[in-house]
Amino acid sequence: MRKQKIIALLLALLMTVPAFVSCGDASPAETEPSGGADVPAAEEEAVPEETEPDILDGLNYDGTSFRIRTSDTAISSNYLIEGSGELNGDVVNDTVFERNLAVSETLGVKFEYIHTNNNWDKVYQEIQTLIMSGDAGCDLIIDDQRGMSTASIDRMFIDGATLATMDFSENCWWDSYMKNLSIDYKSIFLLAGDYFMDVMNRSQALLYNRDMYRDLYGDPDDLYKTVADGKWTYDAWLPLIEGAYMDVNGNAQADADDTYGMIVGGIGGSVFPYVYGTDIPYVSRDENGYPTLTMYCDRLVDLYDNIYNLFYNSGTRTNYAENGDDLHTKFRSAGALFISGTGLGDFGKFRDMEAEIGIIPNPKLDEAQDTYRTVVWDTAELGAIPITAPDPAMSGAVVQMLCRVTHETLLPAYYETSLKVKYARDDYTSGMIDLIYNGIADMFCIVYGGAYASDIFTWTILGPLQNKENSITAKYQSLEKPAIKNLQRLVETYQEAAAPELPTP
Repeated sequence: MRKQKIIALLLALLMTVPAFVSCGDASPAETEPSGGADVPAAEEEAVPEETEPDILDGLNYDGTSFRIRTSDTAISSNYLIEGSGELNGDVVNDTVFERNLAVSETLGVKFEYIHTNNNWDKVYQEIQTLIMSGDAGCDLIIDDQRGMSTASIDRMFIDGATLATMDFSENCWWDSYMKNLSIDYKSIFLLAGDYFMDVMNRSQALLYNRDMYRDLYGDPDDLYKTVADGKWTYDAWLPLIEGAYMDVNGNAQADADDTYGMIVGGIGGSVFPYVYGTDIPYVSRDENGYPTLTMYCDRLVDLYDNIYNLFYNSGTRTNYAENGDDLHTKFRSAGALFISGTGLGDFGKFRDMEAEIGIIPNPKLDEAQDTYRTVVWDTAELGAIPITAPDPAMSGAVVQMLCRVTHETLLPAYYETSLKVKYARDDYTSGMIDLIYNGIADMFCIVYGGAYASDIFTWTILGPLQNKENSITAKYQSLEKPAIKNLQRLVETYQEAAAPELPTP
């Protein structure tokens, strides 16, 4: 996956973090061949490397319509796909317009947009209807990754790795993310790259009230330094939450009027950033790249203990709707030191706060974890080329160029100008945003775990947590056999699947 540089101070500090201690390998080994090229003698003249021809050179589609089926909802990022369709003085919108115009003129295509508004569980059904009808009126689909994943298993999308007009080694693509969303760790049915910026927008982070931190604990930059030192863990976080609680109305009861260390939208999907934000290898990949269950280990037990202490901390209040207005209002009114459940794309929603706000990654399990891992919501939107696309090679070429130009123009405009400068209020916050973005992790377990692994990854922790149980062992054991069976069935279904037969035109 393409990453942007972390600021020099952060990079230098993070290099001192202890080595990663895992329960097993999380992905197939990628080793270099033994041996290697001989090093030329110092006096030999270096031979210039030949430049590979650009896969898009000379392509022009002479005004062909390029139809994008794009999710246009209240929480989607269609404004970064389609934009307003005109220049209006906003840096991000104008860059979207100029990117689309540049790709349109270079490749000779006319963009058309078909708007959809589906809940994630309706995405597969709509795509299936579209494909089985033989509808050739769509060149690219953009929708929720969880619903899109099911369609990919049923071979309703083109494998981008087979298209000569796509090159996933270019730094505008998130190659690792895409491989981890495949069943065999090599096919690329789901497209994740800089053009599909919803993945970045839906990346989870913690916001904190710097003014409250200053009043309670001193210099609010201490949190940034803790993160940069690789020491931002549950052990560092939980005391801050507990110590921030204040019985504002003096009734000796924790209620809505009080001030909290952390507020979170219920005990449900709100656990995702914590369940999946550590180095625990929920699945490993076998020698053929297929997923196998490897989650149960001592570190998983330790993680549950920490999540339990987080949600049932005296300084935590969970009585809010997930990502609801009441949750955001409480944080805006200085009612909590931390707010959970926010993504990078939500940072701007709190610009009007009187208090200074900071942003940091969710914590590591402990200092043995090598990096901070950023979890993306399961409904973040990816792309795919349907098997009914009139010209898959053209679809590949257009998406390739859209990713390239987004990387060169829109990403800097949004990430540097809008997100880091317009929204961030200090330089160190910008470095934290870099760190969060760089930590975006693969989402195989979130995307496939529900339907294809008996929801073992989430419910091993969420079930006992909701019931206030002190152990996850019984819950895991009840889910293990069906999860293994379903994962095996997933692999077999994938291996046996063929593209559906389409109606004869």
